[in-house]
Amino acid sequence: MSKRVSIYVLLLVSLGVFLSHVSVRKKDNGYVVAVDERELDVLGMAQQQWVQLRRNCTRVSTQPMHHAVRQTVQQAVQAYSPPHSSSARVLNLWSTEQWALAELAFDGLLPAVVLFKLNDGQAEIIPNAIWSGDTRPWLAVPLIRRYIKEKEPQAPAELLDCFGPLSQFQN
Repeated sequence: MSKRVSIYVLLLVSLGVFLSHVSVRKKDNGYVVAVDERELDVLGMAQQQWVQLRRNCTRVSTQPMHHAVRQTVQQAVQAYSPPHSSSARVLNLWSTEQWALAELAFDGLLPAVVLFKLNDGQAEIIPNAIWSGDTRPWLAVPLIRRYIKEKEPQAPAELLDCFGPLSQFQN
């Protein structure tokens, strides 16, 4: 066999082996790459890296445990849909200007990420910008960012970019 034919055969065999282990699958929220049946959110990984490179968090603050905004947010969630929401605990809270984004835990509910509008010491829940549930096979942070931005386009990009990583939502 000539050298040229050997190279083509090697390339074809390599391509065949690659394609037998790697595939692209269409899911509800987009495409995932499957490697030996393990689904990977390659686009989510790329988005996460891009956001980390370009984000500017100088105007976004994380609120300490006993901060007034944190307590106001927790009270708003606890009153939102009792009795289940009454066990709400704010795990993480990011805020900027008149907006806040909270990661919440509950005793009998799945963890949630909720967007708030802050007005005169009050925290108003944006009802359509609430994420709760499993994110698999998608990476949690890019999926939740995208979901909240679609539901509330007025939400500041820097607030969404600076939230994460989320301990409750990691795959």
